Amino acid sequence: MEFKKFVELTRPIIGGKGGVHIFVRTLFDAILNDDGKDILDDYSDSSYKAYANGTTQITEIAKAMSLHLEEEEFASYIDSFGDSIQLRLCEEFEPFLLDINAFNVGKKLADLFARIIREAAGTKRRSSASRKKDAEHIEAEVVDDEKPSGAAQDDTKVTVIQQQINVVQNGENNYSLTNNGTINFNF
Repeated sequence: MEFKKFVELTRPIIGGKGGVHIFVRTLFDAILNDDGKDILDDYSDSSYKAYANGTTQITEIAKAMSLHLEEEEFASYIDSFGDSIQLRLCEEFEPFLLDINAFNVGKKLADLFARIIREAAGTKRRSSASRKKDAEHIEAEVVDDEKPSGAAQDDTKVTVIQQQINVVQNGENNYSLTNNGTINFNF
């Protein structure tokens, strides 16, 4: 789930009357331990608003926050709301968290929110042109003498090629192939 969607689902229920920037900062504050709270001062109200509407990804702030996440704090924050609020959160998140219920709503949302932050912290922005260029230059990972499942149990030499786009071998045996998966050769 993207952070924008998390905000869209939670804000109508627990967002209060303040602006979206206040709500986003409150969400971040609720999942950080005491050592990480100062991180939030480095970002402007317009940044928090951009995170909420999806015009800016949370990658940068997520990287700063990822070492200071305290899921139990966020679970307590969610659990501090009344039963009716917790039930509404369960209804909103049920399509995404099938086993969510009134007893685990705080923990489930804390786990989800932490996962959103960790995934955002791990993503790298790359242009589509650089992804295409990289795809053209992927090299074969060839592993010799490996016994994949289903291979003969004798001393047969096995070559496994994984994540290969093109292979051309010149010599005694010539091969030219295109593959997007795994190929096992038994020689």
